[in-house]
Amino acid sequence: MEESKPKVDYSLKIEQIKSNFRNWSFYEWVIFWVMIPVLLFVVYSLPQPIKDNWFILNTANLGKLHTYFLNAYTHSQLYPHLVGNLAFYFVTILMIFAFEGRRSRFWIVAFWSFCIVPFVSSFLTIFFWGFISRTTTDQGFSAVIGSLLAYAMFVFVTWGLQDKLEVFDHSELFNGAKTRFFVLQVLLTIILLLIVLIGLLSGIFTDVGGSVTNGIAHFGGFITSLIVLFAFDLKNEKRRYFDTMLGASIVVGILWYGFYLVNLIRFVKNG
Repeated sequence: MEESKPKVDYSLKIEQIKSNFRNWSFYEWVIFWVMIPVLLFVVYSLPQPIKDNWFILNTANLGKLHTYFLNAYTHSQLYPHLVGNLAFYFVTILMIFAFEGRRSRFWIVAFWSFCIVPFVSSFLTIFFWGFISRTTTDQGFSAVIGSLLAYAMFVFVTWGLQDKLEVFDHSELFNGAKTRFFVLQVLLTIILLLIVLIGLLSGIFTDVGGSVTNGIAHFGGFITSLIVLFAFDLKNEKRRYFDTMLGASIVVGILWYGFYLVNLIRFVKNG
C-alpha cells in the first residue's frame, strides 16, 4: 500500500498571520500606515520652488547635503509617481505586517530602509551620473520601496518554509531519498535567485514619459536590504545552506548588475 503524505495544516499558517497582525502595536500601525503616507503628501504639497531648493537632489549642486536624504520623500507629480509609489508601499508593508514575527529584525530593516537607504541611493546616483559626466535630479520613494520589497519577499519565504529551512543542512534526514533532497535544494536556490532577479529588474533604467527612472537607486535599496537581512540571518539563525545560497545569490546579483552598468556606460559614452 502506498504511504500517504502528511497533510499541511494551512489553518496554522492562517492563525500565524492573524497573530502577526495582532502583535503590531497601535503606534506601529499609525507610524507606517498613516504618518509616512501623510508625510509624503505634505512634502508633495509644498511649493515647487521650495522642493527644488531644499528637497530634490541635483547632482550639479552637491553642496546641498540635506537633499541626500530628503529627496527620497519628495514627489512633484501626483499621478503616477506619488500614487504609484504609495500603492507599492502599501503592498509591501502589508506583506511585512502579515509575515514578519520578529520585532528586532523589523526595526533593524525599517531603520535601514527609511533612514539609511536614502543616503545609499543618493551616493549611488551621484557616483553613476558623475561617472558618465552627466547631471540629473532625483526624487521619489522608490529606493525605500525597493528596500521594503526585498524585505517583504524575504519574510514571505522564511514564513512559508519556517523551520524547514534547517532541514536543508541535514541530508541524513533524506536517507534513501537523496534525489528529492537535491531537488529541494535546487528549488530553494531558484527561489532566492528569483528574489534577486526582481531586484535586478527594478534596477533597469527605463524611459518613462521623457524622464529616466533611477535604476541604480532602486537596485541599491533592494540589494542592500538583502545584505542587511543576510547578516541578521547569519548571526541569529542556524540554516547554513539557506544563508550560503542567499549570500551567493546576492553576489551573483551584484556582479550581473555591474555587468549591466558597464555596458550601459559604454552605450552612453559611445552614443
